[in-house]
Amino acid sequence: MSTKTIQLVSRTNGELTSRKILAAPYEFTIATRAKWEMMIAAEDVTIQTGEFKRITLEEIHLPRDMLAIPCAFSHHAIVSVLKVGAKCGNAPVEKDRIIKYAYIIGQESGTVKSGDLLGVLNIFPIMFTREAKIPVAIE
Repeated sequence: MSTKTIQLVSRTNGELTSRKILAAPYEFTIATRAKWEMMIAAEDVTIQTGEFKRITLEEIHLPRDMLAIPCAFSHHAIVSVLKVGAKCGNAPVEKDRIIKYAYIIGQESGTVKSGDLLGVLNIFPIMFTREAKIPVAIE
């Protein structure tokens, strides 16, 4: 596998940070057994049709070597969840993570209330099929 120098951009304490990393692609296997976790709003948010926003979720603890993929079906009448974000920003799959945010788009104008079910996450255990190279910071 060939390594590449990439620019990793994330937020640290609200500030954008950027660092160069030497990384390589790797293969993994997704298990056929999975788990559903509920994405529940932890704040009230008003949204317009077509608007993209970040909303705070009740925390979901995601153990290492697990992959979280939002379900394709819409579970809320006003918004759809596109992606999720971790409490501490970017983290490799080999580390425990805490999902704290959902990135939503308004299907129609309205208000999401704290406690609303926004959707579910499909949580899949993964296993590396080849030894992964640990990314190395070069700057």
